[in-house]
Amino acid sequence: MLHENLQAYSLGFVFIGEFNPVIIQPFWLASKGLIRDTEAKNAKVELIHNDVVKFTLDWVEIEVTKQRFSIMTSKEPYFEVTRDLVVSIFEILKETPITQLGINHIKSFGFRDEATQYEFANKLSPLSFWEDEFEDPRLLQLEILDQKRKDGLPGSSRMRISPADLSLGINFGVSFNFNDHFVVAAGDPGRKGEMVKLAASQYKPSMEAATKVIESVYSKMNFK
Repeated sequence: MLHENLQAYSLGFVFIGEFNPVIIQPFWLASKGLIRDTEAKNAKVELIHNDVVKFTLDWVEIEVTKQRFSIMTSKEPYFEVTRDLVVSIFEILKETPITQLGINHIKSFGFRDEATQYEFANKLSPLSFWEDEFEDPRLLQLEILDQKRKDGLPGSSRMRISPADLSLGINFGVSFNFNDHFVVAAGDPGRKGEMVKLAASQYKPSMEAATKVIESVYSKMNFK
């Protein structure tokens, strides 16, 4: 089964809206009781500026610009903690206008050898189609968009399949990046807190959807 080859799993929440980046920094989080004081002191701060804030705790990465808030963890035991943190941040900053939400699941798998990795890519998109144009064609990225959500909520779903990031140290790897995207309904100026409530309520359904799509794609390929 594909899940037996799972070697890395990252979860991220991305909000699009209007943010004041300089507010959201480690010691502010600690002052609100959202992280421990020791975590704030030990945070790896890359940048704190009026336009951009970027820092890393031991278990999560946060980056904020005036239009985008991103939080990501690659430690599965902290998935729900990450969800709770982002929800708590915007429960405090409840007047923040947010118009879009993306829940991102990145699952990376390793295959036994290069030939198996090639066969997988070849079944996704026949590489023989390019043999007259290229000497040694390989799949770099395949992206599929579902323009209508199955749950009826405004938004879309997107799957991106590519070789696993070499920094993960996965031999002959492939990554599935599932983006579960939500938007404010057409004609709605944006009820404050709506996207945050979706982050809380759709976390598990989103995880289940990502797993279902990946396993379905894998099984349809009759890949051994």
